[in-house]
Amino acid sequence: MRSLFANLILLLISFSASAIQYPNGGHHVQNVLDSHSDSESSASTSDEYGNTDPFFYNDAITDHFSKNVISKPSKWNQRFYYQDQFWGGDGYPVFLYIGGEGPQGPASEKLFMWQLAKEHKALMVSLEHRFYGESYPTSDMSAENLAYLTSEQALADLARFIEYISSLSVASSRTELGKSTPPLKVKASAADSKWVSFGGSYPGNLATWLKLKYPSSVAGTVGSSAPVQADYNFYRYAEVVGAALKYPLIGGSDQCYDVVEKAMAQLHDLVTTTVPYGSSDKVPANLKPCTEMKTEQDLYAYESNVFGNFQGTVQYNMQMAGAATVADLCTSLTDATATSPLGALDAMFEKFFASADSSCIASSWDEMIGELQVEAFDGSSAMRQWIWQSCNEFGYFQTTEGDGHPFTSLTSCSLKIAGKEMCEQAYGIEGYTGPQKSGDGSKYASTEMYGSRSVLGANITMPNGNMDPWHSLGVVNATGEFYEPAELTHSETVVFIDGTAHCRDMYAPEAFASSGFNDTGAVQWAHSVISENVAAYLKE
Repeated sequence: MRSLFANLILLLISFSASAIQYPNGGHHVQNVLDSHSDSESSASTSDEYGNTDPFFYNDAITDHFSKNVISKPSKWNQRFYYQDQFWGGDGYPVFLYIGGEGPQGPASEKLFMWQLAKEHKALMVSLEHRFYGESYPTSDMSAENLAYLTSEQALADLARFIEYISSLSVASSRTELGKSTPPLKVKASAADSKWVSFGGSYPGNLATWLKLKYPSSVAGTVGSSAPVQADYNFYRYAEVVGAALKYPLIGGSDQCYDVVEKAMAQLHDLVTTTVPYGSSDKVPANLKPCTEMKTEQDLYAYESNVFGNFQGTVQYNMQMAGAATVADLCTSLTDATATSPLGALDAMFEKFFASADSSCIASSWDEMIGELQVEAFDGSSAMRQWIWQSCNEFGYFQTTEGDGHPFTSLTSCSLKIAGKEMCEQAYGIEGYTGPQKSGDGSKYASTEMYGSRSVLGANITMPNGNMDPWHSLGVVNATGEFYEPAELTHSETVVFIDGTAHCRDMYAPEAFASSGFNDTGAVQWAHSVISENVAAYLKE
């Protein structure tokens, strides 16, 4: 059975189709790194990787903004990694790799940050985000406890962690050493070191906002593919997917777009002509629902998974090991032997998305919501946490509303179901109307707090790919199809990368060459800009 979470908001796009193994949870960059560590011989055993064992920071605070002066702050254990194999010691920089909406691992040689750390003799530290992986600030994920899962609390975690690492020295007291498990014994002090933070996707937001809200904590930051604009009805995601399907540079074409548009219309018409939905014998073998679809919500579960395979292909295009690309999908869809657009879609699903044991498409709303209602931590799942953050702060609900894309026929993927009903049923929210608003209700609270696209900070580099669906909520050049005006300062740099998907700049030069995807001139240019900016931040 294909996963129930095809287009459930994510930066962690979380669906899987076993032929290509898109991830079921975890944040984007970690998913990509994991796919290559599974498919290639890992270098993690080499001396150059240094120590990849986790530590836990025992002095993390549950609520940084408590107004209670009577009781002591509640503490918890936050997972982090400390890799000093390149570090030059006292006075040399520290690079902070920010974790996001999933379990966090150590820095990898496939990251561009790794190469920059080697060049600048930097210490690399990675901090896992609260509520994800093994970083549990509360006993469970009840709705009451999820109140502590906010970007504001996560930024305060980062600032406190920076202070902790900077306070350590070779002569650290037993008390200081006891703030981590196992005790962190350092070979030098970072007290006078300059910090540069790196993050991609939602961690790209955090990297950007860290410099904005805690400007003295880091000298500069690189916030890659950061969707800094909250958006309740994120139908522009579908619009960028459509743009990618017809972009020749990455293997798309107008013909491919047209086939998808017609296939979506044919499929929707076919599955909605019967009661229950999708029970017609004419539904192609690889597009049949796994379970009976009695309600509009079940239809959403089904159609969102159909849509989700296109989403994942575009978001991870030319990054995931063994995954189909936009070029692969379009080559299959435009095969002259197809008898109809629906037939072409069926053949494409069989080739790229059907599993060995089942080719049906998940179609149960109850199972989807049931997974979101699980309150226990397990060290790996991320859906309940991230959908909560989406309901609470960002929206990001990926619908097929609007009219500038080929998925308009999948009408069940509406804001009413994908946003409102999901938040209400998963978390018991009554009368949900969207992410938190500002005091006067005129804007999202996150916009009031961070400025949306007009971040107005210092020493912030903002890379985005023009074929990344998330760039439509980011800061991009005026030449982009999805450009929205943004007020910037003189030390903020927009890096707009042609033909690339999500977080492409974060990976090391030729990181995907073994999969046949060499760096383009645009990627090489982006790396040069980022490298120059990081060097400048460290010199100031």
